[in-house]
Amino acid sequence: MSKVFVQDVVSSAGATSIAIASTAVVYTQSFKLAWGEYFGLRYQAVSAGGTPDLKIELQQGDVPPTTEGSADAEYVEAENMSDIETNLTTETVHRKSISPPPSVYARFKITGNAANPADTVFNAKLSISEDI
Repeated sequence: MSKVFVQDVVSSAGATSIAIASTAVVYTQSFKLAWGEYFGLRYQAVSAGGTPDLKIELQQGDVPPTTEGSADAEYVEAENMSDIETNLTTETVHRKSISPPPSVYARFKITGNAANPADTVFNAKLSISEDI
């Protein structure tokens, strides 16, 4: 039997609306992958000043990052995993299945591409199906 848990993806400060200004690189707060077997991501980017343009990657590590919200050499994108998005340029809601290799922790790295407006906001929820 399995149970699905849904959690907000939050900034390092705990905000559910994550600002991605222009070409900024933002690391979300890390989260445990725990006993997860299947993973889904629901996400949306919006901008009042134009069209969002984001790259979204999943980074993984075996311990919490040294400093939440900062680059950390222990957190990397798995070599066999594609980016979740390379050019997210719509404001519609997206839902994707993601298949990370086993690890204890993960976080999202969100990068504004060259055309990304300064007022872009990103929101996401992570669904985790755990075998119980």
